[in-house]
Amino acid sequence: MKQRGVFLIGLILISVYYFLFPRGSGRELIITPDSLTSLEPTESSTGFLPGRTLAISSGSRAGFVNDDHELISFYSSDKMAVDDHWLAVSGVGGLDLLEPDGRLIARIPDSSFPVSRNGNLYLYRDDAGVLLKIDPTSGRIMWRMEYISPVTVLDGRQGRTLVGLLDGRVQLIDDSGKLLLGYSPGGSRVEAIYGGALSSNGSKIALISGLEPQRFILLEERKNGFRPVAHHNTKTNFRRSVPIGFVRDDRQILYESDGFVTAVNLNGYVIQTIELSGRLVGWLDNLMTDTLILLGREKDDVIVKILSRHDLTLFESRLPIDTTGILRDRNYALVIGSDNLGVLEFSVQ
Repeated sequence: MKQRGVFLIGLILISVYYFLFPRGSGRELIITPDSLTSLEPTESSTGFLPGRTLAISSGSRAGFVNDDHELISFYSSDKMAVDDHWLAVSGVGGLDLLEPDGRLIARIPDSSFPVSRNGNLYLYRDDAGVLLKIDPTSGRIMWRMEYISPVTVLDGRQGRTLVGLLDGRVQLIDDSGKLLLGYSPGGSRVEAIYGGALSSNGSKIALISGLEPQRFILLEERKNGFRPVAHHNTKTNFRRSVPIGFVRDDRQILYESDGFVTAVNLNGYVIQTIELSGRLVGWLDNLMTDTLILLGREKDDVIVKILSRHDLTLFESRLPIDTTGILRDRNYALVIGSDNLGVLEFSVQ
């Protein structure tokens, strides 16, 4: 299952060296192939030993690897959500909530689609407009919301859930089901929420809202509630979900633009553009100190780009076309493909 010594043959990122620190410092960032693991559905774990697990997903498949990035279990389903400590998968008569080793936590008699966000589990039925938050340790329903308009944005942090709707409304809900914020950005001919993210402590909300114009909006929590503190037109008109998120210890916000990535620095709200081929499909924050890794997809190319603390390009290269995502684990970058999991180790020498 796991091979050591001959790794990541399909990757161009094999034994890549480049300068991270100024010339003359004597320090280089080294990327070294670590392992290549075949992703084959097992439905149950084999030889599982207690310890830390890491969730991985690729298309309609998901499962867990251990500390050595060896596959523990891997499942296949069109309705599935995974976190480092649990997996929710559609089963006969409902949803099975499982431990990483396959043990049943709870069986939920609901056919809704499961969604995982930063350790939070949600069930959503688009046809019925019902959104549930589930306690993943027990399967208990924490709260239930009903919406006439489709949910377009869902994020969870620090006991708070951000919901964005196609009708242009935004809600922030706590774990008791209490509505902390109801907000409609407005200001566009077409009102809809196309992107949204919570900061790590849940005190800031970043949004991509509307069409003609499409706008970026930042809300911050103050003593008297959340208030808009910054906004600008994005000069885009995406009629789909727009990737957006907080990076660099919540000092910066990234979102996809047309042919590049926009970075909003919260210190002074300085806006800058970062070149990236294709659509922004993922990122890794602070894998090594003050670095940022971007993943882009353009037609038949998947591009990985590594940035310095000042957003200068340190390295850029192609990944295999079947790459579906990247994950961070300590000083490793996990490159997830349709059939394989490639692991790259980052070190400074």
